[in-house]
Order: sequence, then C-alpha cells, then structure tokens
Amino acid sequence: MLEGLIRLDRAAAMPLTEQIYRQIREGVRGGRIGGGLRLPSSRALAGALGVSRNTVTAAYELLQAEGVVSVGRGAAPAVMAPAATPRPAATAAATMHLAERGTRLASDRYDGAYLLGSGAFRPGRPDPALFPRDLWARSLRRATRVLGGDSLLYEHREGLPALRAVLADYLAGSRGVVAMPEQIHVVPSVQSALAMIATCLADPGDNVWIEDPGYLGARAAFAGLALDPLPVDGEGADPTAMKRTPRLIYVTPSHQYPTGARMSLPRRIALLAAARRHRAIVIEDDYDSEFLWQGRPIPALQALGASEVIYLGTVAKSLLPGLRLAYLILPPGLCAAFRPVQSNLGLLANVHAQAAFADFIDGGHYRAHLKRISTVYEGRALTLAAAIRAACGDAVVVPTPQGGLQMTVGFGEAVDDRAVAGALAAEGYGPSILSALCLGARRSGLVVGFAEASAADAARFAAALARALSTARPTRHE
Repeated sequence: MLEGLIRLDRAAAMPLTEQIYRQIREGVRGGRIGGGLRLPSSRALAGALGVSRNTVTAAYELLQAEGVVSVGRGAAPAVMAPAATPRPAATAAATMHLAERGTRLASDRYDGAYLLGSGAFRPGRPDPALFPRDLWARSLRRATRVLGGDSLLYEHREGLPALRAVLADYLAGSRGVVAMPEQIHVVPSVQSALAMIATCLADPGDNVWIEDPGYLGARAAFAGLALDPLPVDGEGADPTAMKRTPRLIYVTPSHQYPTGARMSLPRRIALLAAARRHRAIVIEDDYDSEFLWQGRPIPALQALGASEVIYLGTVAKSLLPGLRLAYLILPPGLCAAFRPVQSNLGLLANVHAQAAFADFIDGGHYRAHLKRISTVYEGRALTLAAAIRAACGDAVVVPTPQGGLQMTVGFGEAVDDRAVAGALAAEGYGPSILSALCLGARRSGLVVGFAEASAADAARFAAALARALSTARPTRHE
C-alpha cells in the first residue's frame, strides 16, 4: 500500500531516508494514510522499494520521534497521528489586519520605481565576481579560530570591540571621520540603522528633510514622518531652499543617490548651520564613497560636524550585501541611549562576519580590494556612458560618471520614463525610473546600474535604450 504513495528520486540531493520519511509523514497529515493503520515492516518496505533495511528503519525512527507512528518490538509500525491536520477556520484570517504603521511598512518600498523584479543594469548591485573569495575565506577561518567566550554569546551587541577599533582607525584615515570606537554600532544594514534612528529620534508627524530625488529606502524607514523634499542640483542638496523646521535631515553628500552629485563645501557648511539652528540631527549616508573617481577626495560631512551628524556606512557595495554588515557612528551624547535600543530591536550583526571584516581591514586587504574594484567599475561606467551617448545622441543627458555603481540618464521633460522602462523591461533590462524617486519636481530619466556590464553588454543596452526612446510617447502633465 505504501509502495504506491512513495516515489524515490535516486538522483536527488535529498537522502532516500528523508524522502521516505517525508512522504509517509505528508500522507498521514493529508489523510491518505489513516490513523491506526499498520505499516509494512522495515524488511518488507525495503524490499518493495529496492533499498536497504537500514534506510527504512531510519525513516521509521524519524517518524516515531515526531509521534507520527509507534514502533513496538516485534510489531509492525502503527500510525498514531490523526488522519488529517485540522485547519483553522477560514474566517480567522479575515479578522487579522495590520496597524497603520505596519501597513506603510508592508508596502514594497521600490513599488513604482521598477517594472522588472530583477534584470540587467539594475542600479545599486555590485558584481559578485569581484568578491575576494579566497582572501575573505582566510579571514573567516582566522575569525572562527580566534572567537570565543562572551563574543559568541550575548555580549558586544553593539559590535565586536576589535571591529569597532579597526573601523575607527580606517574611517579616520579614509574619510576623515572623527570618532572613538565606543561611538560605532555595527548593524545588519543601513536600512536597519535608518529605522532605528527614526524610531529613536522622531515622533509621528515630525518633519524630515529628505533629498529629492532620493533613496526610496530612506522614505520607507521614515514611514509616519512628514517628508519635506530637499532639492538637489549639481552641487548636491540645497538647504537654503527649505522653510519648515526639521527633526531629521537625510543626505548622501559624497555621491548623491541617484544623481551622483557631490555636495559642495558651502552647501555642507550651510546644512550644518541649519541643523544647529533647528536643533536637528543630520543623517549622513556615505553612499558609494568607496568609488569616487573625479577630483580630490572630500572628507565625510561628519568630519565638519561630529556633534550634529550620524554617519552611516556599509560593505554592501564594496564586498557583498549578503554579508549583512553596516555601521553607524553616533554623536557622543546618543551612545548610551542607543546601546539598549539596538539590543531591544535585535539589530545584531553576525559575529563571525564582523571578526572576518576586522581581520580583512587590519591585514590591508580591504584597501587593496577597493582600489582594484574601483578601477574596474570606473572603466565600466565610462564605457556605458560613451555607448549611451553614441546610440542616443541628444535624446539623453549623461553626465560623466564620478563614482558609484549606477548613473542617471536624463530625458526631456516630455518623455515618459515609465514607458521607456517598460520597453526595456520587455528585453530583460531592469533600470529604475527616475521620476518615481522624486517627491517634488518631476525629473524624467532612468537610473542605470553598470557594475556587471561588459563592453558588449553596454552596447546592447544602449541600442535597446535608443529603440525604447524612439517609440516612447510623451507623458502628459495635468
């Protein structure tokens, strides 16, 4: 009888014991094998299925451990579970609903910005092929050997002391950041840091200056707050245009997302002055600062205003987002309050990844890796920009890329960038829609990633973009 219910796949990665165990268990739960039924002996079932008796015995033992069958000495196994698992009433789910804040958080923050769930030339994605696997594996092995005691339990929730110390030195040298290790908190992502900051420092309805166009993840983190568009031009965010009093100010001054603009020194000074005047906190997302190619490096905004600025950084672009490693640097007056907050929210980063990253930096591997991949990304950016200009001509505006993993391709105001993105999506391309990143004045264009683009890929994309532009209808504005 069981022989007809069990189908073994001998080429599958799943062991035969587990296949037998799972299929009998699902047969009992689904009612196909009734409660109280006697099953074949291990010898009989093994012969019928063409497997060893030990294989069937092990499967029966797993079922017995879960209470699905009972196996008595000298007796055939008997089914103990009910014929079918009771299902909850259909009306129960209908009474469940999210709170207002939960409803906002449950929406896809990228909804409207992408027409393709994934696709080539999607912005913000590093090239996994450039990840230094062998060097990272060595650092990870060393970390596994060294870690022990409190580090593997519940201590150091704000981050391993070794990583915080190394980061303080590294960021001081590379970004001019002024911070003691105690000011650094290691978290799983910049997104989690933004959510923690918003929860701690702003109440519902408080005003947030947020770059326009800007990062949709920040908008999602600030759900429930009043978003005030902070206009961006060639000099970065312009605080002189703002009227309302902010509680928080979110900026990406080193490499503005998505325009790529670098905030000028006068704008930086004006922004910090506005923060002091309004007693606001500036959140500096040092986005893509690892990949800046044009001009002299400019220190982080935090170097000018350590008491007003919360600094955010991540390895999501420089290494891989899957490592789940980011960090924030708090002004000294906030450190004591944020320690229990981070613990209470459970925003804790994996200790082995932290230890490996500390070793990776300390051994000089991180600087060398950044230098290598920055050169690769610069070459790919310039190749793509040239290909788009050649294929599309005056129909697009493509500023010379200054850094990062993506570039903005601007269209005329009359061009429907959503229609262009739709035509590209039909060919497997996934850039984001620039107008969807705007809160105030609309800009038409695309944000195009280039991290994985070869010269041939760039040429094909440029040709597809030219075709899409030639067929796109003008957008209508009320």
